[in-house]
Amino acid sequence: MPDPPSNSPIDLRAHVLYDNYQRISAEKSYENYEKLCEAIGNEAISIEEYESLYNQYLEEDERDLPMPDVRGCILSDVICGKSAEKSIDDLCEAFKDHKIDKEDHEYWYKRFENGHIFNRVVFTDFPEGVFGEIVEKCDIKSYLNLRNVSHGLRIAIDQLTPPCNHIHIIFNNMEVDCAEVYVDRVIAKGVLGVLEPLLRNRKLRLKDFWFHTISGFEGAHFLCTKTVINLLNSLDHKIHVENFWISAEPKDLMDILRCLKPGTLEQINIAGRCKNYDINEIAQMDQWKQAKHLELSVVGNGFPPMDHFLHFSTIEFSGSITLPDIVNLCKSVSKWPNFEHIEIDNEEGLNKEEVKRVLNLQPTASPEVYTIPNSNLFIQFERGNSEMLKICKN
Repeated sequence: MPDPPSNSPIDLRAHVLYDNYQRISAEKSYENYEKLCEAIGNEAISIEEYESLYNQYLEEDERDLPMPDVRGCILSDVICGKSAEKSIDDLCEAFKDHKIDKEDHEYWYKRFENGHIFNRVVFTDFPEGVFGEIVEKCDIKSYLNLRNVSHGLRIAIDQLTPPCNHIHIIFNNMEVDCAEVYVDRVIAKGVLGVLEPLLRNRKLRLKDFWFHTISGFEGAHFLCTKTVINLLNSLDHKIHVENFWISAEPKDLMDILRCLKPGTLEQINIAGRCKNYDINEIAQMDQWKQAKHLELSVVGNGFPPMDHFLHFSTIEFSGSITLPDIVNLCKSVSKWPNFEHIEIDNEEGLNKEEVKRVLNLQPTASPEVYTIPNSNLFIQFERGNSEMLKICKN
């Protein structure tokens, strides 16, 4: 007994039973079969093989058979000019022991009627704009859920820019565009499950990336830091971030910073345990050299070397700074090409009157604002507090 062709999408048994229900002879049924093969570009089996299978199928009890694939029957109805209504009615009657899905029938009938054959439409067949509009309306949770619908939908969505502008990882909490994710010890689910599909997408554009861990803590925070750094190092591209804020060990800071894209990084905010020699190393990185704005908290005495800062437009510095540092800053910043201002929060405080005397500051009409003679700079003491001052360019 011959076997039905294995390379054909036509369910030959369903085709035979459907034709038999319509009282179509074996010879006419074979002609219908040939038309189907011609439509799909398959080679037909011989009429002798077909008749042998035809007789075999008619002897079987339909109730014992698996659910038939009626797509070949629908295509045959379309080729013969049968209406959609007549087609579904006939199929339901012919296979009354099986439930024929009317929505599925409608899909295939219209597809065949429009000249398409068996390949079902996949997500990648839709215009990119369709998915773009869908993704634009998603929050981050909806976006991640949408990616999990199917492999095909995930492929289509991953070609688009994720709806994500902010990633904040602070202690054991992770917030992605205001959607909070508790990290805990289930790192794979808490961190990788959310971050990986976002960070691996080359079209990700982050406004803010915050990373704050607890120094020396060996629990979930340590695992979270290690997981994020390993993920960033595994990428084949650098992350587009505009504003980077970090409080971590200097090594972790540098490991993460070097994974960000130079040039797109406009603002760097460094808090924590950095010392001057750490800044000397960080300042060699392109990410630092091409940023425009800096917030820096340094542990230790003195201001880092001036040459590290001459490309910044604005600086907010917190640490211990001496009066000679202030004098050197005033001499240097007036020559920095893009300088706008530097705010200083001095941990130890300065003698305000001594600063005024050494720099020969001249009062202005505004309280606590003084000009520096023979320069384009002025100094503002914040609310009269000698610990906080601002050097600005006119």
